[in-house]
Amino acid sequence: MSYQALYRRLRPQRFEDVVGQDHIVKTLKNQIENNRINHAYLFCGTRGTGKTTTAKIFARAINCNGGEEKPCNKCDVCSKILKGTSVNVIEIDAASNNGVDNIRDIIEEVKYPPTDCKYKVYIIDEVHMLSGGAFNALLKTLEEPPSYVVFILATTDPQKMPVTVLSRCQRFDFHRISKDTMFSVLKEYMAEEGAKVSEDALEYICEISDGAMRDALSILDQCISFYYEMEIDIDKVMEITGSVDKGVFFKLTEAMNESNSGLCMEIIDNVILQGRDISQFVADCITHFRNLLLAISIDGESVALDYSKEYVEKLKKQGQEIGYEYLLTLISSFSELANQIKFSQNPRILLEVCAIKGCNPVVSYDLGSVNKRLKNIEEKIENGNFIEKGTLEKEELKEIEKISQNSESVEKKEDVVEKYKEKIEKAIPEDIKNVISNWNSFVMSLEKDPVVRSVLSLQGRACYLEDECLTIVAKNNGAMLYLESRLEIISKELEKYFGKEYLVKIINEDKYKKRISEKASLEKEENKITRESFENTFGSFVQFED
Repeated sequence: MSYQALYRRLRPQRFEDVVGQDHIVKTLKNQIENNRINHAYLFCGTRGTGKTTTAKIFARAINCNGGEEKPCNKCDVCSKILKGTSVNVIEIDAASNNGVDNIRDIIEEVKYPPTDCKYKVYIIDEVHMLSGGAFNALLKTLEEPPSYVVFILATTDPQKMPVTVLSRCQRFDFHRISKDTMFSVLKEYMAEEGAKVSEDALEYICEISDGAMRDALSILDQCISFYYEMEIDIDKVMEITGSVDKGVFFKLTEAMNESNSGLCMEIIDNVILQGRDISQFVADCITHFRNLLLAISIDGESVALDYSKEYVEKLKKQGQEIGYEYLLTLISSFSELANQIKFSQNPRILLEVCAIKGCNPVVSYDLGSVNKRLKNIEEKIENGNFIEKGTLEKEELKEIEKISQNSESVEKKEDVVEKYKEKIEKAIPEDIKNVISNWNSFVMSLEKDPVVRSVLSLQGRACYLEDECLTIVAKNNGAMLYLESRLEIISKELEKYFGKEYLVKIINEDKYKKRISEKASLEKEENKITRESFENTFGSFVQFED
């Protein structure tokens, strides 16, 4: 006999062999034992989870003539169904037989009872591929078929099916097979096959199979064929699947976080030279970002992070260095990249551009990118590299530059900067009124940051509400959130332009109008003349009417 693929040869032949679907197996066995066979079933679930396999086992079990255990796989009925020669179990691929004529053939056939079986079983695979006319033609037969007919519909996409069909079927949802379950089953299979596969290789295969046993067996089959009579380790599996070592994702993430675009290009170049699949690399990057996000979001152990403690600790450390917002930005940009790669003739360029965006978040204005830029600014300020030369006196500039050249005089440099800071006076209400009068001139001076200038010019205005605070009123919440993210830059520019230290507050238009109204009401109440205040001032010679 010719060679059979592993997933075909190791396909379960009994209910007990079906992996990870205990809730379905138990229900079907109870129906068989209690003779409560339904006329139509719908098996839903992702690829490789056992839908068609379970349908075939069920078809044999309800027709089995053997002993107590059903299916026995030994009687004449079971043998014929296993060989595919039985005329009473018909398997149809709806992807290629999706027309009304194909369904009409089924409607004609169901009129004839089975020859040597109790039930006539129709297994329709990928049933969601049927046309609208085909579904309509099937409806009546599906609702009231002859007592000897059982329909088993299998699909990976039940939402594409008409509700009228769904309501006529008993639905079973097949779960993704858990990593632990798949690992133990694959280990048994490899022992039976006599193949030497390391545990870390099996764990990685379970991880990339995404809960599909058929995918895992296909990868193993390919590895065994390529490395025949050799021990298969994780490096060999990565070579076959076009994957890269997990350490690369830590390095790439760190490089983007540190804005080291040169190192990013080196990493990508090495990945390409090794012949790795770019689509798989991007998918693995997204998984890494997801793991980082979960590592800093979940307290304690979780099944969502099914890795060793050392690896989870490593994830937590890098995740805390990067932060939530920037991780969300990376996940969003790389997910978009994964979709673009499918239609690109040169995916490498798209990957490089995406990495450069990650290194330079200035090209984006989402919250994660803004926070990343603010973090970079804070680091520069902490290192003393963010002093505007135009705001210092010439003598102080020369002194700082002279000290900067001497690495041993850092403390002296800080003293000079502190001395300069003491010279800046805090703004008083009169200074705030001066800003309001010269607001347009100040906004036009912001040439280094055209986006801030545009938002302040079109959607912001300077006002005075109370205390010694300059209030910037934004037209809407979007403008308010953006200006709040640039608050430190705006404060520094005000200080540079007017020579005063301003306390800046940003509110939206609605809140500003409400505060003005409240303030006016309060002043009116304070200025109201009462009988008591009048008598205290002018005496009691005036008679008031009650």
